[in-house]
Amino acid sequence: MCLGLATLCAVSCSANPRSFFGGDLKLQVESAPNANQNSPVAVELLVVSNEQVLAEAMKLTAQKWFESRDEFRHDHPNGYVSWSWEWVPGQEVAAQKLPFGVGARAGILFADYSSPGNHRQRFDPHQPILLRLEETDFTVEARSR
Repeated sequence: MCLGLATLCAVSCSANPRSFFGGDLKLQVESAPNANQNSPVAVELLVVSNEQVLAEAMKLTAQKWFESRDEFRHDHPNGYVSWSWEWVPGQEVAAQKLPFGVGARAGILFADYSSPGNHRQRFDPHQPILLRLEETDFTVEARSR
């Protein structure tokens, strides 16, 4: 029994201890008046619990994600949860509280901008975040709890 607990502790110390519990991601959004060069922005947020799914998603640009997400969902039906929205420049967005399950390893945000770039960012889903939609790209800022 003690050996099992020691092993569990050793394994859990190498992972984020909060990943053993589900939670709620608190998301705030600010959309600049000139976001995406004055065009709506499609956004998809993933909370990933599977390392292989994470590795595959991190290979994709936002453009590729939005072109092939149905195929990605078919190939990877488990290992993540996702939410999607479309916001217009200057839109006021209510704070979001997004529930996720046990084992969350990372979050990924994809934003479908018309400007060149990968428009993908990884973040810690155990921290509240602020998503800023700007003219040609976006930023994700960790917020204090």
